[in-house]
Amino acid sequence: MSKDYEYLSDSELDKLIENVEKEGLVNAPDDFMSEVLNNIEDFSEHQKIASVENHRLANRNILDYSIYCMKVFGSIAAAILIMVMVPFIKGVERIPDKEEVVAQTTVTPREEIVSRRYVRSREEVLNETDKTDGPAFIDDIENWFSSFISK
Repeated sequence: MSKDYEYLSDSELDKLIENVEKEGLVNAPDDFMSEVLNNIEDFSEHQKIASVENHRLANRNILDYSIYCMKVFGSIAAAILIMVMVPFIKGVERIPDKEEVVAQTTVTPREEIVSRRYVRSREEVLNETDKTDGPAFIDDIENWFSSFISK
């Protein structure tokens, strides 16, 4: 038998033909037909069960999609209802515009906020660092780093 295509070689085919001609055809087992028909029936039953399961899954997907659509529809309907009803609510004459809100808002100027607390000048900060040869935390960092390296 050829390994490439799994066909019989010419010599093997000739041997098979000679064997069939000498001995005749081989008969199938007596129960072969009933086994094949049983397998076909089992396969068809299996397909029916699988199709019912697929149908149930499809129905579940349709139900989930329908629920999703109803939620979206409800959300849209609620938004439209709110848009329509807000102008008619008592106690609210109208919704103010952006310009009106900005005009009513009082903004405290920066100078007023800065003047409330003492802010050191640049020269004061520089003089302080010159007196101490730099902030104290730099020395702490240097000591920590040198101890870390020496470990």
